[in-house]
Amino acid sequence: MSNNSKAEQQIRDLVNQYVSAVRAKDVARVASLYSDDVVAFDAILALQFKGKAAYIEHWQTCMSFAKGDMHYEVHQLKVEAGSELAFSHSINLCGCTNEQGKMETSWMRSTQCWQNSANGWKIVHEHFSAPFDVESGQAMFNLQP
Repeated sequence: MSNNSKAEQQIRDLVNQYVSAVRAKDVARVASLYSDDVVAFDAILALQFKGKAAYIEHWQTCMSFAKGDMHYEVHQLKVEAGSELAFSHSINLCGCTNEQGKMETSWMRSTQCWQNSANGWKIVHEHFSAPFDVESGQAMFNLQP
């Protein structure tokens, strides 16, 4: 296995850990995947988050909205990796069970930039988004990949 193939597999394994942590609502496990100086562009509540502490506080807020079970799937995952930097992007189906017991999900776009250091691969930049309708200004959560 080449170094790039090994790095690509490591990122894929970390994405799987990410999915598992989100489904478990385990913010500490999610946090372990980020660098201390991560910059994140999330789809809700703020234009950007600078630093792990700010982004993890946001994750805790997001998890508080999820009253029931979490749903999170990664589709169309693409990983490009070198020895020091990597990126992954995917289309993700995410949501949770609402208070009436119904699963509510929507598709989101995700890009993660990873950096390899003495602490292993960590996310240094993350971007979640949904397309929006320019005329109405409304997010288009009903699109399908």
